[in-house]
Amino acid sequence: PVTTGSIPSSAATTTAPAAEASAPTAVEANLPDQIGPETLRRAATSGDARAAFEVALRFAEGKTVPADLAKAVTWYTVAAEKGLAPAQYRLAVAFEKGLGVPRDAEKARTWYTAAAEQGNVRSMHNLGVLYANSRDMAKAVPWFQKAADYGLRDSQFNLGIINALGSGVKQDLAVSYKWFALAARQGDAEAEK
Repeated sequence: PVTTGSIPSSAATTTAPAAEASAPTAVEANLPDQIGPETLRRAATSGDARAAFEVALRFAEGKTVPADLAKAVTWYTVAAEKGLAPAQYRLAVAFEKGLGVPRDAEKARTWYTAAAEQGNVRSMHNLGVLYANSRDMAKAVPWFQKAADYGLRDSQFNLGIINALGSGVKQDLAVSYKWFALAARQGDAEAEK
């Protein structure tokens, strides 16, 4: 699965700490006109989470402006800190993969958790992957289970493997078959085998 991570705030500025917490820095506030209409720019620089997320997407995807992952991370952070789950997910992916920021598994885990707790299914799955990769199946399995219960094919497939091998759970081939069958119904060719 494709994952992104959270992005730290930009370098300190000369503004007061209270102002820094509530709005982007002066550098961030200078959005290029090409990023979008004045209403979008104004809303983003005022700290509107949805507007900041849209600006981040435009920087990340190179829509209307040249792609700039570091700037995308800055704006994902603005939105993520306001509690916007899709921004938290994208920020987590950035930290996990080192997109626009240095890789940081702990920050990725923190932002995935924030988004997952709000119901972001991909974040649930990616938390399972992070925990499984660090061999912590006791934490991985519940996140895979939650994502699988929402119908996420990758988590269903992973639960099929986990139950077939008895990795972190009691081996149960019937449960394994159930998860493989559900994943196969959604087109997972490996699960059909």
